[in-house]
Amino acid sequence: MRSIRKGAEPRELIDWRRANRETPQNLFYGRGSSFPGEPVRKALLLEQFHLCAYTLRRLPTADECLARGQGTIFSCHIEHVLPQAEHEAKSIAYDNMVACYPASQSGVACEYGAIEKKAYDPAKGLFVSPLSPAASQQFRFSSDGRVEGLSPEAVKTVEVLKLNHATLVNNRKAVIRGRLMPRGKPISAAAARRLCDEAEVPDANQCLLEYCLALKQQAELHAQKYEKKAARTRGLPRH
Repeated sequence: MRSIRKGAEPRELIDWRRANRETPQNLFYGRGSSFPGEPVRKALLLEQFHLCAYTLRRLPTADECLARGQGTIFSCHIEHVLPQAEHEAKSIAYDNMVACYPASQSGVACEYGAIEKKAYDPAKGLFVSPLSPAASQQFRFSSDGRVEGLSPEAVKTVEVLKLNHATLVNNRKAVIRGRLMPRGKPISAAAARRLCDEAEVPDANQCLLEYCLALKQQAELHAQKYEKKAARTRGLPRH
């Protein structure tokens, strides 16, 4: 999980609330609502750099969806950090919304992330919100793809979201190994340092690398390992 910096709420959401000022019964999120889901999802995807708020899985961009003749409902679903059932007033608050895997219309079975969080209420139990400025510092990823919570809140978050589900662990491991050990050979310390920087900078399509936090942490350790190895080699006496 990485920290998400919320941007301004979409103009369409502001206009929707204003248009229904005299009919507050229409101001709800869910089936039968005129809630402007498409512009909200687009805004969430951009501010999250097209990564799931909880799992860091990559989410298709609006342009990728459009190329398939689809809307962003095929990219993600809108997740309420504070569940709607317990916090009705926050159900249409942009500062309570994040984009998550799986997509609303994907039809895929998923056993981790927002699907597993369900109605768990962070206001009543331990949880690290991706909207917390310190979220990125509370998780440690290993080279085998597993994640460890570094605080009681983070430990509970890993449990609630099932962030060590086999699918996520295997995906993270494959990404880490693919970038640090391409074709089975380790990259140089300098290349690992470049990868650390790349993991923090979105590309031209405003996308961050999938599982960027895990990749950055392991690239940093990889660089340190080979820098120390090089230093020891330089320190050997010449014959």
